[in-house]
Amino acid sequence: MQRRDILLGIGIAISGCLGTSENNKYEPDLDPFDGYPPLPAQIPPRQFFDPTTFDVAKVNSQTIPLAPLKTVYNWHQRGEARFVDSRSQTQYERSHILGSILSPAPSGIGSSDPTSYWPKNDRIVTYCGCPLHLSTLRAASLLNSGFTNVYVLQDGFWEWHDRRYPLAGNDLNLAPKIWILHGKTDPSFSGKTVWIRELQSGQVEATMIQTNGEFKSDIRFSNISLTTPISIEAPHRTIVSPLSALIDTTIEI
Repeated sequence: MQRRDILLGIGIAISGCLGTSENNKYEPDLDPFDGYPPLPAQIPPRQFFDPTTFDVAKVNSQTIPLAPLKTVYNWHQRGEARFVDSRSQTQYERSHILGSILSPAPSGIGSSDPTSYWPKNDRIVTYCGCPLHLSTLRAASLLNSGFTNVYVLQDGFWEWHDRRYPLAGNDLNLAPKIWILHGKTDPSFSGKTVWIRELQSGQVEATMIQTNGEFKSDIRFSNISLTTPISIEAPHRTIVSPLSALIDTTIEI
């Protein structure tokens, strides 16, 4: 079994399973596929939240509430939401929110996706690192599948990571460099998705094409260099170029 590190609040990473003598803040995660985190020894009081005040994203005919980090953290610590990581398997394995399951955007992993067995009215929080596009795509898919209580972590995974909130994975200290990609395509593709992939590891980000045909993405792929081939997949075609040819320029596709 691959080593798993757990980051507890502002503590340090440890290896092994939950509930060891070194790690008594959380109960064991008895069901790693339910999306619920193991509960801490001390559960904080419930915080009031008004979902009507949340910002929203409109994706694939769905209106998705964007829950602020403070609210989502309270849900996490109280076990009041199921958590869905909408990134790639590689990104999930390196670090993810404690208790979350892997269910990549846009539609999870088919009939074997853990969400297939969840009650449709349970509260679900999706997240990604972009910080919103993969998570809103996955949330829209869940809503289209009949789920009724779906939120997106507004601040994204890396804000959770930077605050040293509870994490699991095999490389919790890794915080990849941000590379900013700008591009332009046919404005007729407005509202469609551009997929950005590191082909060898399968790491992925996504962004939406704006009304003027422009798109922008902040990618945080680990273990890449300026020579790493990056795939840019627009609705009509795909290009593959080294990272060095994609930064500090406008990608025409």
